[in-house]
Amino acid sequence: MNSLALEGFLDTLLQSFENCRPALKDGASEAEVESYFLEVYEKETARLRDILRVSEAHLTPEARAEYLMKVDDLVRKVVVPAYARLARDFTRRERNAFYVVNDPLHGLERLGLAALGILLGVISIRAPFIPIWAKEWVLVFGLGGLLMPDLRAWLANRSYEGQLNGLVKRADQEVLRIAESYLTSGASLAEREAKAAAAAAAASSASRLTAEEKGSSHG
Repeated sequence: MNSLALEGFLDTLLQSFENCRPALKDGASEAEVESYFLEVYEKETARLRDILRVSEAHLTPEARAEYLMKVDDLVRKVVVPAYARLARDFTRRERNAFYVVNDPLHGLERLGLAALGILLGVISIRAPFIPIWAKEWVLVFGLGGLLMPDLRAWLANRSYEGQLNGLVKRADQEVLRIAESYLTSGASLAEREAKAAAAAAAASSASRLTAEEKGSSHG
């Protein structure tokens, strides 16, 4: 059972989502964002079917259809909604350059953070319980405040990247769990259940015949 092909599919699917994310409408609701990425996924379903057809050729047609349905449900009901929530929040913050205030006031926010840094620097060098005496630290604190929006953007990007990687990892684990259910048999669940039922019926019939034969011999 080759689940690596599907793991690669999930990676490229999220990359497709990322490539399409800049086209999201400003102020789109969570439902609108989810619907948007479902449309992107619809374009990838043919590739998903091709991957399963090639990598899972040993499965019966019914089992392959069942496998496809489970993976499709995973993407539609878990991956897309989770990604939509992450992307909507991140895109909103990204388009505002990760500032707290809106665009016309970005400069004021940066200057305000620089002033706050300078103030903290002054307090630090004057406070007797903080071992910082060099006046140059005031400039260091001020520069730190000035660069705070850039640091905030870097941290936000790192966090978003980590969340996306976590989403892919959890989805890959679920795909592996689905794949393992077909390890011992290339049949679908319905086919396996039918086979088990037939075997149970045959065993029951054999037991009944054996009991009847024993009854006849005693008679």
